[in-house]
Amino acid sequence: MSLRQKFEEFSTWAGIVGWATTIGGAIQAIFGLFAFVIGALPGIITLILGIKLLGAKRYAKNLAVSQELEEQDLILLIQEMNTYFKIQGVLIIIGVIIFIIAVASGIIAGLSRF
Repeated sequence: MSLRQKFEEFSTWAGIVGWATTIGGAIQAIFGLFAFVIGALPGIITLILGIKLLGAKRYAKNLAVSQELEEQDLILLIQEMNTYFKIQGVLIIIGVIIFIIAVASGIIAGLSRF
């Protein structure tokens, strides 16, 4: 499989996941506003992630259809994906920390009942 085909395949899947993430983030942000303004924050972050994927899709599509490998599009593709993975990484770290705190709190609460 050629590099152009890989960029085309990446473009397709980044578009599907990007649109699903963007739509889901928008819905989550709107419903989050009904709880509290801060409730919209997870939806906004999800919306940003979807927009980053759609940006990556655009650059991958450009690379797939261009006659020559455009270095600038490749740099922008990597930059979009780098931002996407940094945000996802921070969210995963926050989730793990919250999980550890919750487990530790549960253990402490359970031991305090004895």
